[in-house]
Amino acid sequence: MRPIVFERTLPGANEVFGVGEEPRPIYEAVFEELEKMGPERWKENLRRAHGLLLEEQHAFGIQKGDKTHPTDWFPRIVPVADWEHLQHGLVQRMRAINEFLLRLEAGTEEVVPEEIIETSILYDPTVPNRFGEVPVRQVAFDVVAVEKSNLSGCWEYLMIEQNAKMPVGLAAMTRRRRISQEVFFPEAFARLPVRSLEGWLGRLGEALRASSTRGPGATLAVVTSGPKDQFYLDHHIYAKEMGAILAETKDLSFDHEGYLVHKLTGCRIDIVYERVDEDILYAELPALIDSHVEGKVHVLFAPNSEVVDDKAVEAFVPEMIRTYLGEKSIIKNAQTWSLAVPEDRRYVMEHFGNLVIKSRGGYGGKDVLIGPTESKESIEHFRRIVERNPAEYIAQELIDFSTHVLCETGEGGFVFRDSYADYRMIALAPDPQDPSVVEIIPSALTRVAVPGMHVVNISSGGRMKDTWVLER
Repeated sequence: MRPIVFERTLPGANEVFGVGEEPRPIYEAVFEELEKMGPERWKENLRRAHGLLLEEQHAFGIQKGDKTHPTDWFPRIVPVADWEHLQHGLVQRMRAINEFLLRLEAGTEEVVPEEIIETSILYDPTVPNRFGEVPVRQVAFDVVAVEKSNLSGCWEYLMIEQNAKMPVGLAAMTRRRRISQEVFFPEAFARLPVRSLEGWLGRLGEALRASSTRGPGATLAVVTSGPKDQFYLDHHIYAKEMGAILAETKDLSFDHEGYLVHKLTGCRIDIVYERVDEDILYAELPALIDSHVEGKVHVLFAPNSEVVDDKAVEAFVPEMIRTYLGEKSIIKNAQTWSLAVPEDRRYVMEHFGNLVIKSRGGYGGKDVLIGPTESKESIEHFRRIVERNPAEYIAQELIDFSTHVLCETGEGGFVFRDSYADYRMIALAPDPQDPSVVEIIPSALTRVAVPGMHVVNISSGGRMKDTWVLER
């Protein structure tokens, strides 16, 4: 048997190795295939996998740079009972979010305090709200696992963030799945009852087209920021798999009736799926907001709908669930303090260095301070930034959530290093009119942090993983 070494350096419970550093039984098939493979074949597979991803990139005409995303190919496995719990919790949250937006548009929202909405940089009261009958069609939820005390391998889950605007994940999931299954672990994949991702990109297209009265016949445009975007390959994948037009803002214009048109084909665009920063989108297409409000085009991430991504608003989702659905929240939030609330602000400023401080509208791991891991100088510098505009920040406790592994080779065997990992899970609302119809894509984009760091975002140096959800 080739040696397998696990280097435990972090306090979070590891999902792959349990007590005594023994692999957990759920990973038995993967370890058996890994041992048969050996480190040299693993290295060959790494080269082959990267080559396959690059081939697809080049096939889309993207010749410059490497848009394939850093990946660790040792999969994450989720038992069926855990997944069902997560699935029920996400359906509940998606329903509550859409109900919140419907009430916000109607002027009847009563859960989130006015000062939270009024101080949000993601909400502009001068822009009329038109969210549609189902306000958000796709939301990515970032979830972490924490091991229950004295119960090795039993997990409870906490919601860290949600992302209704430009959620990244599904295209990357499908590519990791294909290569994980075909190149690295075909035998383990065949032995385990892993839920399929086949057809889910097409299903995403159906859910997005449901926002238009033209339904399946609607013309969908994936609007990209272009070749410099780190997710430009993903934009091509979305467009191909969903039968959509891929366009930059320079490729679009408005006809004399105010309808959005693709210049090259002359097609009217019914739905805009933004993969470009909002500031660029509306600066370069200033008539887009009016066209959306008038119902001539539907912008999927409608102006002001992104207020649900405000981390201070996210803190109220459990209360939305209680008030609007009459249910208890299945997945708890990480405890959150909003600095827009005076009482919360006093507590946070008194415990600043012991908390995680985040910009309410930040994304991609930006504008975040992990207090317990930072130097006094960094903490004081960030404190001064926060004091200039405290209402723009929230705080959470530092959670030692679960770790997964990064697989490396060394001295004739494999070395596994623990690394904090989250789940990026995606919910769809595919019904044309009923926001209570919700589907959860049966996998997740696992993101693993740079060893020793808590921030898992790819833009902060994290890696992606395939996630195998078991059917039984």
